[in-house]
Amino acid sequence: MGWVDRLSPRFPTGFAMKQAILARFLRYVSIDTQSDPHSTTFPSTYKQVEFAQQLQQELIELGFSDVALSDKGYLTATVPATVDNVPCIGFISHLDTAPDFNGANVKPQVIENYQGQDIALGDSAVLSASQFSSLTQYIGQTLITTSGDSLLGGDDKAGVTEIITACHYLLQHPEIAHGKIRICFTPDEEIGAGADHFDVEDFGAQWLIPLMAAKLAS
Repeated sequence: MGWVDRLSPRFPTGFAMKQAILARFLRYVSIDTQSDPHSTTFPSTYKQVEFAQQLQQELIELGFSDVALSDKGYLTATVPATVDNVPCIGFISHLDTAPDFNGANVKPQVIENYQGQDIALGDSAVLSASQFSSLTQYIGQTLITTSGDSLLGGDDKAGVTEIITACHYLLQHPEIAHGKIRICFTPDEEIGAGADHFDVEDFGAQWLIPLMAAKLAS
């Protein structure tokens, strides 16, 4: 929550960028990608692969290079460098959402210009600033919450959204100087297996930065 407002001012397109980020995030969280700790397959659920396939096509259409989906469900792509002799950096986030609660039929609540009021989460729960004092940090911002009937899936659909949006902006603006950028979306992070088949050498980044929903909201 609040990360839409924190990200969009960094781009000169302002309101239009914010709306694009919001639309992308809401589209991603509507897709059920829960992992399963009891599964004997990898990835643990095929719906993660289906989401990766959708993202694969999206990255191709947006102009990313080297877009590849491995047989283990790892989706990678490249933003080519615009300057030489700069280390390659990588950004990573995960495709799956936690198996702890319902992850299907997600209906996010979007609260524009939050003013500190209580937020009802279904019929029996309330998100209240009196109980969660950190909410006061987001006065005037846009909050996105679960409806109370499911997980929101912000961890880590927020990270996927931020990576794709920021990298697509760089692809649209080659005048911005940067080295080669690699991105990766991994399966099964929520059940502790996200790194099990991650090929560090093949990924080829000298620095790797994980993006998580908690960081975006901090």
